[in-house]
Amino acid sequence: MKKPTKSFAQQYPYLTYWIEDWGEMQTTNGDYDSRLTLSDEGGTCYEDDDSKGIEEAFEKAEKYLREVESARFDKESREALEEDYRKLGL
Repeated sequence: MKKPTKSFAQQYPYLTYWIEDWGEMQTTNGDYDSRLTLSDEGGTCYEDDDSKGIEEAFEKAEKYLREVESARFDKESREALEEDYRKLGL
């Protein structure tokens, strides 16, 4: 297995924020349940059903958080997360 050149937090700043400060993430092998599920105090917010692997599931969840759920985050957090993207050229 190739070692990633970036840390998880660098690759997925919104997922990292979600896990550390906002809600929960559950991953499975995808055989019987969603490969990745995001939840918070209100319940399930996102379920990945069709990713072929965990990297694809992470990418889709990151995109979802950035495009949909980020409206729930405070302004300072959104600005910091977007600064992370700018630094990485994403």
